[in-house]
Amino acid sequence: MYMFDLLKEHLKDAMRAKDVIKRDILRFIVSQIKNKQIDSKEDLDEESIVKIIKKEIKQIHETIDALKKNGSSEDEISDEEKKIAILWVYLPEMLSEEQTRKIVQDTIESTWIDVSQKRWQLIWMIMKEYGSSIDWALLNTIISNL
Repeated sequence: MYMFDLLKEHLKDAMRAKDVIKRDILRFIVSQIKNKQIDSKEDLDEESIVKIIKKEIKQIHETIDALKKNGSSEDEISDEEKKIAILWVYLPEMLSEEQTRKIVQDTIESTWIDVSQKRWQLIWMIMKEYGSSIDWALLNTIISNL
């Protein structure tokens, strides 16, 4: 099932179950996807939807940090953490650090790229092939430490 359809179906389920937090976060994500589709005048692929979800998770993390600094109640912080847990379900499984290291080594061996001179080309090649299943920050750290 297409991820967008799955999100809409889960939104309907949350509305039926009167799960306010799940309903609100899924409604927001669905609206973000629709807005992006209107802007691009075409349906979004899975990768674009994952980017939207990751962006929202990052913003929620920032909100949690701000709430903790401001001394907000545990209930508010807990609600934000529940939103993250709901959204994590829709993200693809990320590759482990060991798997990422192997991918970097295999790519270097197969392409003979000089990491010191063409570091960004290596990152681009790996990201193009593995997309959202690889953690960009981890990949960057691994390549920097070579």
